[in-house]
Formats: sequence, structure tokens, C-alpha cells
Amino acid sequence: MEQALFLKKDHHYLSGDLFFDFCGFSKNLPFHSFGPAIRQQYILHIVMDGTGTYHVKDQQYKLKKGDLFLIRPGDSTFYHADGEEPWLYCWISFGGKVADEVIRQSVFQENGYTMVSSTIQKYIDLIMDCMAFNEDSLSSELRLNEQLYRLFYLLINDGGTLTLGTQKGHSPLAIEVMSYIQQHYAEEITVEQIAKALAVNRSHLSRLFSTHIGMSIKEYLTGVRINRGAFLLSMTDKSIEAIAQEVGFNSLVVFSRTFKKVTGETARSYRKRMQQESASNLSMEKLRVLLERQQIVSRAT
Repeated sequence: MEQALFLKKDHHYLSGDLFFDFCGFSKNLPFHSFGPAIRQQYILHIVMDGTGTYHVKDQQYKLKKGDLFLIRPGDSTFYHADGEEPWLYCWISFGGKVADEVIRQSVFQENGYTMVSSTIQKYIDLIMDCMAFNEDSLSSELRLNEQLYRLFYLLINDGGTLTLGTQKGHSPLAIEVMSYIQQHYAEEITVEQIAKALAVNRSHLSRLFSTHIGMSIKEYLTGVRINRGAFLLSMTDKSIEAIAQEVGFNSLVVFSRTFKKVTGETARSYRKRMQQESASNLSMEKLRVLLERQQIVSRAT
């Protein structure tokens, strides 16, 4: 799970060689993942804090604060937050022939996917500015396109360096494990049961998953459960005991202990903080303050 604030442009008044699609900010919980997925437009992510891993075209990139990673149209990608220091990032999506040419002329060039930026604050400020143009109007669309040209100027003149990934192919079996866990995390499942359901040897499955994902199956299962629990704590009024049961814990004590171990705070204090920091009620200035504070907190969620 993640806490996100975003803007999406569903209707375009102009048709041309450049268009804005969406942008936003996301604070991930430990083990939060996205994909594998194929996107139709470019998405540029700026890592503001924490760490995570990006997989694309048999390459694996370990990323941290100050890194940028690019999702290209048509590529199958998968990325996930670190279990100890989950990342906080912002993103902006765009497309068109102008975008193609700018990416080619930037540090990313024809085949690059990640880079170390010389400065990330300008990108963050730009995406923050985009959030203000949320009206469904030609005027807002023109202003968002203006922001894209500012973005492209930053990319072309960044002065950062391209980073290389590690050769590491996707494992369809590891993805199957994650998919199975996402569907059955609320049940009393074990690694043995997962292996049986996928008709593979338990030891082989455990080794393969750990090698490709960087954590054990049990750690991933726990992360998914705690992610879901955190979402329910922040978005519902259900009791903590009911939430513990709903996400696969038979004991409130075990859930509470595990939640604090993973997130660094109690379930009760997490719920209280999320109610105070509800993204739906944030002003631009409040969001700035929260993001600045988040940058110096190593384990906020």
C-alpha cells in the first residue's frame, strides 16, 4: 500500500505532439510493489527518500534518494519498495513526439532507464506546481504543457549521470508467488501451501524467490498483510482487532507486535497520524511541509 496524492488529466482539449497525462506523490509502505505492467506513456519517477528496486528488460536497479527512473512506453516493468527503508517518490507522465525527442537528447538517451540527478528539488517543485492545475479546462491543459517544457529543460540541462543496472531476469515463478499471496494473504497460508498450489518444490521456490525478489516469501507475505492493515487503519473505522483478523492474523497481539516491527510505530498511533494527515484535505502548503518532514524521517510508515 501507499499514501498517494495525484492529478490525472482524463480529457485533452488539444491533440498534438506533446501531452500531459498525470502526476503525483507517493509514500510507500514496506514491500509495496507495482507490476509487472506495461504503460502506454512515459513516466518519470523522482526518488525523494528511502530505497527501492526497479526491474526492466532483465536489468535490476537499486535506487535511493536523488535517483530518477524512467518507464518507457511498451516496456514491461516491475518495482517495489525496500522492506526497511521504503521509498517516497513523485512522478509525472507524458507522451508525444516531442517527448520522444527530448528523452533521446537527455541523459537517458535511447536505452537508459535510471540516472543520478544533480538536483531533485527542482523536479519536486515542478510536479508540486502541476498539482494546482486540476481544472478540466483548456487553460489548465496549456499550463500543464508549459510545465512539461520546464521539465524537459531540466532534463536536458540536469548534468546528472546515467546509472547501470545488474543483469537479472524476471522470474515468472516469483511473480506467481506474489500474485498468489496478493489473492490469499487473508487466509492461513504457509510457504508449503504456496509451493503445493504452484506445484513446485518448497526449498527450490524459497531459494528462487529470495534470489529474485531480495526477501523471503514469509517476509513478503508479512509485508503484504501489514500494507493492507495500514490501508484499513487509515481508510476505515474498523477496530484494530477486526483489521488484524481481516489481513490474516489470528491474534491481535501478534498483529500489533508485527505492525510496530515493520512500520516503526503502533497501529493506534499510525491510525491517529493518518487521520491528521489525510491527503484529501491537504493544501499545497501543507503538502510541502509534510514532504519536507518526510524527507528526514527514515521510517515514517
